[in-house]
Amino acid sequence: MNPLNRQWLYRGFHKRLIASFGKDTADQIWDEAGKEYRRILASQPELKRHKGAMTLPAVALYRILTARGEDAEGLLNAHGGDMGKRFARIIHVLTSFPGVDRLVWRNVDGVMKKMSSEKLGYRSQIVSEPPEMYGVDILSCPYHELAKQLGNEKAVLCICHMDKEYSQGFRHIRYDRNSAVSEGAGACEYRLRFDQDKD
Repeated sequence: MNPLNRQWLYRGFHKRLIASFGKDTADQIWDEAGKEYRRILASQPELKRHKGAMTLPAVALYRILTARGEDAEGLLNAHGGDMGKRFARIIHVLTSFPGVDRLVWRNVDGVMKKMSSEKLGYRSQIVSEPPEMYGVDILSCPYHELAKQLGNEKAVLCICHMDKEYSQGFRHIRYDRNSAVSEGAGACEYRLRFDQDKD
């Protein structure tokens, strides 16, 4: 069985490949990427437990698509963006229940600190606290670090695209990220504000 079929974030990418290249070519790419994924883990089994391990399927797909002369970055980024939009719709529904938006905002600092903790492989710096704005600079991200280590830095941009999209789903919480480490910046600058007018 292709190990990529067990990767929840990337399973739907096979459909994008079919739409772009037709079923036979898509199946070949998917099969080759599954073998590449296995090769990566066979040569470095410790990566399976790496905090940025969600990057590995993207790296495998990126390598195979690039070797075939295809726009690996564009295809993966589009998939990440689409996945993010799906999650944003779910988040929007959940935060539309009365009081949930304010509950999320009251706890935003704790949630963001946990999501960007050293325990998860991040290095971060808080730049502002609510009530005006919650701001955190992510100085180092485990997904980016692993993709960089494997020599395929651009493969991780799909996760950044997903992140940027799903964060738009919070009702009454405005999210801005104007820079990303994976795009060459010194930090991913997350800025969140409560905004009653944002649906």
